Amino acid sequence: MIFKRGDRVKFLNDIGGGIVTRVDHKTAYVENEDGFEVPVSVSHLLPGEAPQAESTPFTAVFAQLPRAEVSAESFQPSPEKALDYIDLTDDPGESNTDVSVNILFAWLPQRDKDRKTVFNLYLVNDCSYHVMYVASVISEGACHGLQAGMLESDTIIHVTQIPAGHLNHISSIRLEVLFFKKGTYMPQEPMRYELKIDEFYLMDAINYTTNEYFDEKALIYNVTEEYLMAGIESLAHEAQKKFIKQKRQIDLPSPKPVKKAPESNTEEVDLHFEQLVDNPKAFTPAEMLDIQMKRFTVALEEAMHNRQKKRIVFIHGVGNGRLRLEIRRNLSKKYPKLRYQDASFKEYGFGATMIFL
Repeated sequence: MIFKRGDRVKFLNDIGGGIVTRVDHKTAYVENEDGFEVPVSVSHLLPGEAPQAESTPFTAVFAQLPRAEVSAESFQPSPEKALDYIDLTDDPGESNTDVSVNILFAWLPQRDKDRKTVFNLYLVNDCSYHVMYVASVISEGACHGLQAGMLESDTIIHVTQIPAGHLNHISSIRLEVLFFKKGTYMPQEPMRYELKIDEFYLMDAINYTTNEYFDEKALIYNVTEEYLMAGIESLAHEAQKKFIKQKRQIDLPSPKPVKKAPESNTEEVDLHFEQLVDNPKAFTPAEMLDIQMKRFTVALEEAMHNRQKKRIVFIHGVGNGRLRLEIRRNLSKKYPKLRYQDASFKEYGFGATMIFL
């Protein structure tokens, strides 16, 4: 006989039964009344009677809700009938002042009938909010749905059972949660979280501890704390990126001021040594000064002879001040009638001398 997910079945060679959660070839996984998923050969199953009502919080709530009816003639909803909904009107006996949220995942290992380890995953709602949730697994980049429903406050539900041999095929468990209460309450942001599957961490017994939710030792993940920490780390990472970007902009060398084009009646002569020869490192300091002064003399004599400019600016730089001193000593000795001064600081800083022709 062929069974599919959701079928209620009975065990052929054992007492009890449950609901088929999935079928893998000739093996069906049946969730029994205790919430455990048991692998059973399909040949050892019998069809069970349809349940009167589901036992999970999700189905228990929705089983009592009125169903929408459709007119056979018009296929339009009857205006007298209401759509399915959850009544969220205020309950006088319920306090809505608690705004804390606390959602957890819990792993509990057990041995199946073949003495192989399987892991049961539970969702724990340890807060005063009710939640609508969707749980799925991420495997090979695809999302595979596990379970969806409503979980009332201070309630635990079994989500799935995963054989130890299947852990390496799952990268993470994805959970999406929407918080709500009846009546007036403080809203909470929806939560989306992915629990990374670490096979070695799950298999290490030292990570399982006593807890307030189960009689057995369990591996507890506080989804709320992990979600908030991930958000804080994301904000911190963005702030760090912004800081680094701003620091790089600050550390960039300031662009050198663009020299204004000299006025038409002013000539410029650059005496920086690298502008005068091809291999400046091949000369001694004395030879460098001699070449610079010869360039100075030639340029000044030509400017005085041509009389096309009113001023001439010699750019000598700051350096050790030797070239500037030598220029001014030469002017005082050979050209005492020429007037000179420091060139515009705004354009040349301290590194130029202007001579009036």
